[in-house]
Amino acid sequence: MMKKQAAPHTTTPQARRRMGPADQRLADLRMHALRAARRRCDEMGDGPEAREAMKRDVLDTPAELLADLAEALAAPIDRALLLAPAPALAPASHPATARE
Repeated sequence: MMKKQAAPHTTTPQARRRMGPADQRLADLRMHALRAARRRCDEMGDGPEAREAMKRDVLDTPAELLADLAEALAAPIDRALLLAPAPALAPASHPATARE
């Protein structure tokens, strides 16, 4: 009795050759979005859990939204806006405490 030999691993270039043009464009776009997400995580100093969550979010993004996501992740952000204090809200008058 002969043992079955393990199937050889498929390399990325081999797999890409079997893809149609639309699938290749989608794979390229997804890779672009993943790279942009990785750079954004680097920029924000995210930890391993946040990086994994970002990766899952990119992989779960529908194909029709990938271009917008990649563009948004590649766009520079103004860190001052992230660190700025929230604007103060005017106190609302409560009907029970309002006096006429």
